[in-house]
Amino acid sequence: MDVGTSRIKAAMAEIYGQDLHILGIAHVPSLGLRKGNIIDIESTSKSIDNCLNELERLTGIEIFGATVGFSSVSISIISNHAVVAVGNPIYEINEEDKQRVLQSARNISLPLDRTIIQTVEKQYIVDGYDGVKDPVGMVGSRLEAEVAVVVGAVAGIQNLQRTAHRINLRINQLVYNSLLAASAVLTPTEKEMGVGLVDIGGGTIEISFFENGSMINTTVLAMGGEYITRDLAIVLRTSMEEAAKIKENHGLASPDMANSEIMLNVPNIQGKETSKISQQVVADIISARVIEMSEMIMAEFEQFGCLGYMPAGIVLTGGGAELAGFAKVMEEYINIPVRLGWPENIKGIADEYNHPRNAALLGGLLYNQQNIVYTPAGNSQLNSMVEKVSSWFRDLFR
Repeated sequence: MDVGTSRIKAAMAEIYGQDLHILGIAHVPSLGLRKGNIIDIESTSKSIDNCLNELERLTGIEIFGATVGFSSVSISIISNHAVVAVGNPIYEINEEDKQRVLQSARNISLPLDRTIIQTVEKQYIVDGYDGVKDPVGMVGSRLEAEVAVVVGAVAGIQNLQRTAHRINLRINQLVYNSLLAASAVLTPTEKEMGVGLVDIGGGTIEISFFENGSMINTTVLAMGGEYITRDLAIVLRTSMEEAAKIKENHGLASPDMANSEIMLNVPNIQGKETSKISQQVVADIISARVIEMSEMIMAEFEQFGCLGYMPAGIVLTGGGAELAGFAKVMEEYINIPVRLGWPENIKGIADEYNHPRNAALLGGLLYNQQNIVYTPAGNSQLNSMVEKVSSWFRDLFR
């Protein structure tokens, strides 16, 4: 499930060996969020509930828990390094040794209002030999781990958990959205060489840099596609709904792509009167915000220190990236190859689902496939029933 500023999305798939068969995707307007943060728990819980009910209707399968993609302007990343001695007398590294070194790497000092969302494994080092992806089964006396710890605001996590609890939804795992999108749109070669990933959502832009197969840096900007919609609504003096339609159907990121002879009918805010506006004017309005976004994105990559070290260029994804010409304008402005990121890592995906706006959502299915934990169905249903009864009693005596 992708809890976004503009839309709540949920997807379900079955696993057949190494393949995913998508059973359905549901999406509804998102209420109660701003810039990726929940500002109204009641409205957000209703939106999530509506989305999951729609997915249940599409698939005929009842939903008790989900992997949830998370993003917020509070997100930051901390690199850390840890060392442990291998406990096995014959010096064969086992899963326990791996978990010990990861737990040691997670032991970092954080302010009271920050918490660890997840730990990204960069590499392991066994007796001085680096570049190890999984040390289990190897022989060595000294095990080191280099990790990137994704950190976010405690309040944001707790509000999301409270929102899920209201509709008796179990959050199986919370994953940073940028990692989910990367699973769907980046190739292993790109992540190894060095690539920038820019996920443009409705209220946030997630900017990440990957190298040597792992995420090295990330940040979240408090702006997104809705800012373009708001600009259009203000300048054209129309509603946000009409501005969104104009952007989707006639929006262009550069005035050079527009045709001044194409005229659009724009209703006023009340919807009673219309005026004619050329496509050129619409492109001028959009272009100013696209250039501003490109400036801010370039500044963040400069802050990462990787602007001149991205052989694989920049991959642009998310709903905001679907604006015609956005990738081209950014490429010309930053002077680095930019491509549009489609969720092509999922094979056999239907055309109706194959869009950059679904990158994080479909990436979540791949993430689940790669990190799946099998639970007996009977136990799962029993646990869910116990949780629902417990929740009912809590609500009764609240």
